[in-house]
Amino acid sequence: MKYLKYLILVFILVGGFLAFRMYNFIFGPSVQENTALFISSGSTYEELIQILAEKHLIKQSTIFLALAEKMNLPNHVHGGHYIIEQGTSYYDLIVQLRGGMQTPVKMVINNVNFKTDLSAKIASQLELDSTAVMSVFGNTSNIEHLGFTEDEFLCLFIPNTYEMYWNIGLDALLEKFVGFYEEFWSTSRKEQATALGLTPNEVFILASIVEKEYKYVDERSRIAGVYLNRLEKGMKLQADPTVKFALGDLSIKRVLTVHTEYDHPYNTYYYADLPPGPICLPETSTIDAVLHAEKHNYLYFCAKEDLSGYHTFSTNYNDHLKAARLYQAALNKLHIYE
Repeated sequence: MKYLKYLILVFILVGGFLAFRMYNFIFGPSVQENTALFISSGSTYEELIQILAEKHLIKQSTIFLALAEKMNLPNHVHGGHYIIEQGTSYYDLIVQLRGGMQTPVKMVINNVNFKTDLSAKIASQLELDSTAVMSVFGNTSNIEHLGFTEDEFLCLFIPNTYEMYWNIGLDALLEKFVGFYEEFWSTSRKEQATALGLTPNEVFILASIVEKEYKYVDERSRIAGVYLNRLEKGMKLQADPTVKFALGDLSIKRVLTVHTEYDHPYNTYYYADLPPGPICLPETSTIDAVLHAEKHNYLYFCAKEDLSGYHTFSTNYNDHLKAARLYQAALNKLHIYE
């Protein structure tokens, strides 16, 4: 009888120990460090388990798989981006994955010149394929439905850092950017644009030219003022960056007469008024620099001959020619001819 009591006690202790171990395996911390998971949409349960194993998130696989089956994870696999935090238990990991509790990614939109640049940048940060993005960007009816012309479409994408789900669909993505666009173009900004005689998209287009012209921020509003003065007088903008964009060659260092004679709607040497769309995505601060353009009488500007990146501003063509000759001589001295 005495031995039986000891045996029962041993069983109780062993059972308690095993129960404690099992509880710890299920509810105790199992993740050693914050881990990012990217689960492709349409992934199978087997593919999910493989990803978890590759990320070393499953150490006691038998226990995890049994628990996952019990909690019905195989029938609730959701694609997306998940941050599994340090100290997460098996139970909480399954709850997070089963519930599709994904973590938004930060998508940066900047340094874009062409639609192909934008589609590639979006595809590099989201699950979307760049070809699929371009197909939507090229869908005229879809663009017009959003209230933009095909050329103006890039005006929809205000440069910034945005939070969104990694596996967001294209339609939802466009809806998001419509919301961001409407938020940026507040009543105040719209009123400032109207005061300049421009629509918000025209401000964006002008800002895209200013973006490519300035090197130092203290000149942005002055450059914007030059272009606004030229628009008011009905003068051609004659902006070199628009020529490079029209030619599709942003590497051109020196815009020549042969370039300015190229017949293209974005070539502001060839056509008057603003180009039909932006030549890049300007920074929001550049857009605001246009909205707060400096008021002056300058009609021309040319890069300084010291090649500092600053400009010489002129109110008449003769003074502009003098500044231009000095700059051209500086380029010749460096053997920059094209």
